[in-house]
Amino acid sequence: MARPVIVCVDGSELSRPVVQVAQRLAGRLGLDLVLLHVAPPTEAPGVSAAAGGQQRLHDEELRDAEKLLDDLALGMGLGADVRRRSEIGPAADRIVDACADEEAVLVVLGSRGRGGLKAALLGSVSSKVASHAPCPCVIVSADASQRPFLA
Repeated sequence: MARPVIVCVDGSELSRPVVQVAQRLAGRLGLDLVLLHVAPPTEAPGVSAAAGGQQRLHDEELRDAEKLLDDLALGMGLGADVRRRSEIGPAADRIVDACADEEAVLVVLGSRGRGGLKAALLGSVSSKVASHAPCPCVIVSADASQRPFLA
């Protein structure tokens, strides 16, 4: 299997421009795309007391993530052959792990533009991925969707 471009999506408005940039890059480089969505781990009080409660919650999160990826792929006309990957956990860690697992050529993800103090306090997924990914990282800002890229 060829080494892909991983495109990270979260269901926000920025997901479409991120996919468009990744799609153009993959097309120019002759590479496949892997759509990746990382859902945050969900802990629900009382669920762990029920038999298999946490596992059911985990399975539901994965189904929701897979639906998000399917809807995005369909809505953007990516076709059924675009691979999809759903993960649960800390976003930056799971993205870096997926890049290593897939032996990605590139990873493309969005940045919400939280700068300065907010980024320092909250942490920045894009910053963490850029500094730890085993491949080059392309970060797409919200403003990038308004500019031509690799037309």
